[in-house]
Parts: sequence; structure tokens; C-alpha cells
Amino acid sequence: MSLDELKERWKQALFYRGRCLLCASERVWYNGIRLRTASLRDGDKTVFVAEIPVRRLFCGDCSARWSHAPEGIATRAHYQPCVVAEAVVIAVLEAQVCDATVAQEHGCHRRSVLRFVERVAHVAEPAELMSLVLLVSGVPVLPAPPPVVRPRRSAALMALGQRAVCVLGLLEVLSSLFELSPPGLLHAARFLPAHVSPSRAVL
Repeated sequence: MSLDELKERWKQALFYRGRCLLCASERVWYNGIRLRTASLRDGDKTVFVAEIPVRRLFCGDCSARWSHAPEGIATRAHYQPCVVAEAVVIAVLEAQVCDATVAQEHGCHRRSVLRFVERVAHVAEPAELMSLVLLVSGVPVLPAPPPVVRPRRSAALMALGQRAVCVLGLLEVLSSLFELSPPGLLHAARFLPAHVSPSRAVL
């Protein structure tokens, strides 16, 4: 879907009401619109999008307040999963591309790329994701391990990168099994909303 089509859907979504997320009441009222920004993929490039309209809603029964997330904007984070997943794969696996180049191509700072790698590596335990793949697929066949990561001065950083691409690969497999659209990182919370301590960030 192109960015122009996505923007049109954002406009249409401003008329959404739905039911209350807490009490399921139909007495849901508009509570204004807030604007946010995000970076997402548009074809083969990362684009910064300003003034994304977010519909705010209010329940007339239980007084709950919430926002209806615009389509394609999955998280509160500025860089959306589609940007993060691609940046991590390139930064970890492409031997001829430096972090500064990856950052430039994805509209972020070089340090942000390293934070992306760390964040993805901590999404879930690879062993837990692998167990879930076996359970859902029903066959005793595991996905092939990710290719060798590009060399770095820090062994810890290489291990973190290896773990990150392993997590991304397993999430893609799970998304495929559930017939969900890529990237798999977009659906991580659906599979395993687990948090991993930074001290366990090694395969």
C-alpha cells in the first residue's frame, strides 16, 4: 500500500467510533484529534511523516479514554517495526555496509541503529519462539539458523546481532504460519509479549 493510500485511510479512520475497550459500551464519543509523527517504509525507502491524525475517543458509560491507532502505525515508537526490522537485518548481515550508511538510509542516527539491534534482541527468548514454531507447525523441523553476522570489534555486539536476526527470522516464520503480513516484528506481542533481561542477551 502506498503512502498516499495510507494517508487517505487515516482520514477515513477519523470517523471511527467502535465499542469501549473496557466495558464494550456503544456510547463512545469523539474526544478530539491529536497529531503525531512516525518514520515508516514507503516502497524501498524510509519516509518521515508529520501530522498523522490520531482519533481520541471517550466512553460515555465508564469514562475510559483511549486513542484509535492509525493503520500502519503499530506502536507509539517513532520508528515503526517495518523500519526497525530492515535496518537491523542490513546492519547485522551486510558486511560491506557500515552503521552510518544504514542510519542515513533509514533516516536515523547511527546510535539508533545499535539501539534497534538491542531492542529486537530483547523482544523474546529465541528458544521460546522456536518452541512456539514447533507447536504451531506441528512438524519437528526447525528453521535454518541465520547467516553469519558481519564482523565487529566487540564479540558481545556480534552475539547481540546474531540473536536479533534469529528473533526476526523466527517471528517471520510465526507470522507466515498465522498468515499475517510481514514484518514479523509487527506481531511480536501477539506471540510472546516477553521481556528478556539485558544480561541474557546472548544465544
